[in-house]
Amino acid sequence: MTASNNITINGIRKVLERNDNFLVFMHENPDSDTIGSALALVLTLRSVGKRAYMACCDKIPQSLMFLTDGERCFGIEDLPGDFTPKFLISVDIASPNQLGKYHYLAAKIDLALDHHSCHDDLACYRFVDSGAGACAEIIYRVINRMIQGKIPEKTASLLYAALAADTGGFRYANTTPYTHKIAAKLIECGANHFQICRNLFEMKSKTALAAEAFAMENVKYLCGGKISYVRITEADKERCGFEDEDTYDVINVIRRVEGVKVAILARERTPGVYKISTRSTGDIDMAKICAMFGGGGHAGAAGCSVAEGDVDETVDKIIKECGFEK
Repeated sequence: MTASNNITINGIRKVLERNDNFLVFMHENPDSDTIGSALALVLTLRSVGKRAYMACCDKIPQSLMFLTDGERCFGIEDLPGDFTPKFLISVDIASPNQLGKYHYLAAKIDLALDHHSCHDDLACYRFVDSGAGACAEIIYRVINRMIQGKIPEKTASLLYAALAADTGGFRYANTTPYTHKIAAKLIECGANHFQICRNLFEMKSKTALAAEAFAMENVKYLCGGKISYVRITEADKERCGFEDEDTYDVINVIRRVEGVKVAILARERTPGVYKISTRSTGDIDMAKICAMFGGGGHAGAAGCSVAEGDVDETVDKIIKECGFEK
């Protein structure tokens, strides 16, 4: 469902001022937007005298550790012993399932900040802007209300990385004039756009390249080449020498093939559980389709999770919903 906002940006500032001991949740399989947005908010809260930490059910991918200064683990079990969370915030999270093993805390979320068109009513307070190119746009607005003057360089870099990644280097249809205006402001604040974009789009590990090579060797082209599809099992990863986090960009690799309108990646994240990711050129609302299977996302990028025995049937149904003739 699409949530209706019940708080303004200025209202968020007031709520944050009144509270303390914040725990900011990132979504499972964290990407640049959820990491950059969460950490930027945490650093800002700390700068105004609050105690704040972030949490995620999964490790930070190696390729994105430049955002967290090398830290990978942000589990609740890693929090300081003297810290008791009193105000929970979700960032870039559309449903309880995206909290992973922390889904049981969904009912305790106090504030949800998100930009997904399909957003469950997660929190007491919620601000959802599906027109934002990234959740970082919302966080930028919140931070501007919280602090006076220039945004610190580190915070600006985190927000820029989030914006750049979720808009595909400002190439996707979700990029707006406002997105570019924010990006320019962040560069003025010291964000090193050259190095950030190099880290995001140009540098890859050998194992990530192995994952992409596997995908290109095993991709299937369906519906006259309009759909590209690849399935990756745990056995495939072990045999070819890559891990789940190395598949981060595989979906985009198979999407770039000429003539492809929709790309589908089904990868086994844990034994018996598959994450199905989809990308479209924008003509087909993949969020609406994936919502049929308990997932969601954006029109051009969405996903869902299914059991191993349901993968083939689910993929067949997704392809059917895309409406292409076989």
